[in-house]
Amino acid sequence: MRCIAVFAAAAVFAAIPAQALDVKSPGPDWTEAYRTSELVIFIKDVDEGRRIVATGEVEVRPEVVFDVLSDFEHYPDFMPYVEESRILSRKGNSQVVTYARIAPPLVSERDYLLRVRMTRGTASNSGVFKIEWEAVPEVQPEIEGVVRVKLNEGSWLVAPLDGGMRTRLTYTLLTNPGGLIPDFVANMSNTIAIPELFKAVGKRSVQEANAKGE
Repeated sequence: MRCIAVFAAAAVFAAIPAQALDVKSPGPDWTEAYRTSELVIFIKDVDEGRRIVATGEVEVRPEVVFDVLSDFEHYPDFMPYVEESRILSRKGNSQVVTYARIAPPLVSERDYLLRVRMTRGTASNSGVFKIEWEAVPEVQPEIEGVVRVKLNEGSWLVAPLDGGMRTRLTYTLLTNPGGLIPDFVANMSNTIAIPELFKAVGKRSVQEANAKGE
């Protein structure tokens, strides 16, 4: 069974440019699964599960988008399918361990524990923010009736455009959700779940920027 990519964690981006995004395939054997003027998604099925690379642009500064993506405890307020999200531990301001439980459509609830590393934009890294994660399923016991996702590796790359006034947002994921997932449900991730994820992040980022008067 192919996997469904609704686990990270995760657009009607305000005033997104009408021109098509200039996004090319990550490499051989990748399939272009979705393309609009706002979002491009590539997928690649591998032995472990499915790899995904999705790219969009947001009319908000990178630091605002980064703050939204790193606001893990408020994911249930805006991230699709997320029912619960908690920070279990912190290591400085660059690493956390999180727990999340999701309720994707047509399948049983899933949960996952992630070790998340955060890199803030600086002059030395060209102002690029990054959030990277890997699954640490052993941190807490499994919950009866909830499928534990044991493979979940990915990242958000938050890169400045137009002198830092806009953002190019790239999402990568390698996951296998566990359990039995029909192919048609798995493929919904390409045309429904990931676009909803980008829409949610974009909308929240615009709201946060407006609240700050930017």
